Amino acid sequence: MKSIQVYILCGLILLSCFSCEEEDAIQPNPPLTNLFAPAEGANDLTSELRRQFYLETGCYLLFSDTLKHEYSGVDTYGNVLYDTELLDLTYGINSIVRWAFAFAYLPGYEEKKIAVELLKETVLSALNERHYPYSFLLVDSLKASAWYVEEGALDSEGRWGEFSEQSYYVGTRAMAISISKLRQDPGGFIQMMQKNLITKYLSDDKLMEFYEPGKDWYGFDDYTKEFNSEEDFVQATGILGFEYYEPYWEDELPYLWVYDKNSDLEMYLNKILQKTEEDFKIEYGMYSVVMRKYNIIKQLLIDGGFLN
Repeated sequence: MKSIQVYILCGLILLSCFSCEEEDAIQPNPPLTNLFAPAEGANDLTSELRRQFYLETGCYLLFSDTLKHEYSGVDTYGNVLYDTELLDLTYGINSIVRWAFAFAYLPGYEEKKIAVELLKETVLSALNERHYPYSFLLVDSLKASAWYVEEGALDSEGRWGEFSEQSYYVGTRAMAISISKLRQDPGGFIQMMQKNLITKYLSDDKLMEFYEPGKDWYGFDDYTKEFNSEEDFVQATGILGFEYYEPYWEDELPYLWVYDKNSDLEMYLNKILQKTEEDFKIEYGMYSVVMRKYNIIKQLLIDGGFLN
């Protein structure tokens, strides 16, 4: 019995030796091609433009959502086959909504060059470098459609909605920008984009202290005797999004309708981004809770690189 065990052990050792020799003989895979960068050796004007943009910004530059389209042979019927890979703007994003996109591309090199200059003068100059995307996809126009599924129906029973014009889309691998929309209203475009990035940055855990004073009142829609005036409500909660109705009858209570917490945050963001701090203090300086919430949001924006 012992001799059998010895033979088995020797056999295992020999097999492991052969395995090591086979592993040593395995050749490493060639490095993967970076599909976001211009093809190696490409020296056309557009490739040089993309290459220079990366050197200046650290971001890749795309003018098409087709990352790869290479001839790979023919099938048994003689049809030409291609190996194609498209940019998935929704890659890595957890969302219950499924999106489809349609693009109109910039037609030529001159249009692409002008688009890049516009991007630098507007978007790049307004964003902190920490918020630069992995790549920019610059197109003439961008449309999006959402997949709709009726409640209780299977996903396969859904349908695509109508495509609608979009100004931009922020994904994990690319920020797609409609140059025609950016050209129409650069200021409005930048403000909308900044608010989008800020909203994504301001996660719930960062906003707990901001929401705390009025956390029990968001969404309230009823008569109440808690506050004798709207000034009392603002001082107690710091909430700016609400409607307060004084009693109409002598024995009637005031009626209070409070917007949701997202509306409250949006109102603070609008005032911080569109007004000076001095103007805000003139309007709300007498409310200590409001000023505390204002300072919380402002400091978060400074920490996030959205304000100096």
